[in-house]
Amino acid sequence: MAKNLPGSMRTHHCGELRESDIGKTVTLCGWMNKYRNLGALHFIDLRDKYGITQLGFESFKGDINELRKFSLESVLLAKGKVVARPDAAKNAKMATGLVEVQVEEIRLLSLAEEVPFLPHGAVPATEDLRLRYRYLDLRSQKLQDILTLRSETTKKARMALYELGFNEVETPILYKTTPEGARDYIVPSRVHPGKVYALPQSPQTLKQLLMIANTDKYFQICRCFRDEDLRADRQPEFTQIDIEVSFPTLEYMKNLATHMMRNIFNMPENFEMKGITYDEVMRDYGSDKPDVRFALKQMVVTELFKGSAFTTFSEVASAKYGMVKAMFVPVSMGVLARKDIDALTEVVKPYGGKGVAWFKVENGAVSGGISKFIDANMLNALSEKSVEKGDGLWLFCADKNENIAHDCADAVRRHLGKTLNLIKTDEYAFLWVYDFPLFDYDAETNSLHAKHHPFTRPKDEDMELYYSNDKSLIKNVKAYAYDIVCNGYELGGGSMRIFDNKQQSRMFELLGFTPEDAQHQFGFFIEALKYGTPPHAGMAFGMDRLIMQLARTDSIRDVIAFPKTASATDLMASSPSKPNPAQTKELGFKWLEE
Repeated sequence: MAKNLPGSMRTHHCGELRESDIGKTVTLCGWMNKYRNLGALHFIDLRDKYGITQLGFESFKGDINELRKFSLESVLLAKGKVVARPDAAKNAKMATGLVEVQVEEIRLLSLAEEVPFLPHGAVPATEDLRLRYRYLDLRSQKLQDILTLRSETTKKARMALYELGFNEVETPILYKTTPEGARDYIVPSRVHPGKVYALPQSPQTLKQLLMIANTDKYFQICRCFRDEDLRADRQPEFTQIDIEVSFPTLEYMKNLATHMMRNIFNMPENFEMKGITYDEVMRDYGSDKPDVRFALKQMVVTELFKGSAFTTFSEVASAKYGMVKAMFVPVSMGVLARKDIDALTEVVKPYGGKGVAWFKVENGAVSGGISKFIDANMLNALSEKSVEKGDGLWLFCADKNENIAHDCADAVRRHLGKTLNLIKTDEYAFLWVYDFPLFDYDAETNSLHAKHHPFTRPKDEDMELYYSNDKSLIKNVKAYAYDIVCNGYELGGGSMRIFDNKQQSRMFELLGFTPEDAQHQFGFFIEALKYGTPPHAGMAFGMDRLIMQLARTDSIRDVIAFPKTASATDLMASSPSKPNPAQTKELGFKWLEE
């Protein structure tokens, strides 16, 4: 219970009163949730953030007809005595259901007009209406509970880091472009006509500069901004728990991530995250952020189909970057009807897949789908690769682009996890995914792109390859990079950083920066690396995704007080909006006047 200070209009909140309060004279404030006129008896349910208290008017000396003037969602102040409810009226399911307040005085503080929807109504409003009137939506118990959860989680994160000696340091919002892979939000400068600031996609270079500056252990609960296409778990502005530390090992960073998750998710003292390499996680799940609350591992069976009579797969298996992936669904997990199997084509289409091949096994015999291409030797070879044995359904995703094969297999696995009810929804399943590739490689253009960002350190054992001249081989360089995954979401990630100027210059070179480009964009950082840089590493956790997991919601908009739509608009405030003519003239940006 929070400490009360003198001077409040109320003595108690609406979820507080119990039988031990009977006989007390109290003052409550809140919204009118319900009014019942039973002729001789009148009742108002008064609601605030903490709950509901029933108000009775048997002892009321004022004009009872005044109550009819109060509308739902009006704000009231009620003073009266706490009494026990009659036995027939007691509600043990309600926190305050054994008592009521017999009102002696009631005041209308704010009369509400008819609201577009009731925040506690039986019929839910559409999402657009809820976002248009977000302040009404936020009156709901669900969203208030999530706001409280978010506040408590932020406190836990801070305390977990303070406990380890971290300092909280604020970094600028008005800054310059940062290399996070998305578009920047740009802020025109009035003081410097024709120039702009960029809102930070993250404080990446700044937190590394803090390590160079001997800050040693930094963190910040910071706002970040990325102008990118949105998804269910993305917003244009978001919050992250940003961390950087000097002189760590990879083991230290894993222990730090474990410490954070243990505190935020209230995990037991012996909690550990299962470690798995990037190559292993892609092989087994087709995704670097899999939901491992259910089985259904995938198998790479490309080699088995080389020379197969099934030409579709044999051609894929013979392609340079081709891949065939399989999944076996035993009957113990569930049985798919033919229409459900056919519907899997629609599941993989958004990921570039053309379909899902299949066959069934029943009492050792194969049937349906591609079964005519599956002889006894092939069935045995497939069965040897599968953890699950016996009767069931074999499913295959194949493509000449291995990334598409992975994506399609992942999509099918997630779909089956939901449709077959395989997911243990009351569990948190964490993974520490490490040994990521340093680069993404585009074979068509023979170009490299940073998998994370251009300050990620290559693994020591791959350093010779890092300085070689063949980009098709350099793509195999591994990084000291890691992600923290839970229930199919990437909750956080980071890397050991480059702290050697030669390595950093090589990174810019491999990414296609000319020396002039690197100097223009990162000159201040390159300069700082010259003056003694400690080995350092960092990570960042997405606060919004953490709260999504804790609140067990699939929508990021549920965990943000004032979110934006999928088109990055604020329906409540009609944002973004056009600047007024005086602003555009002062900024000197002609394009703003068009």
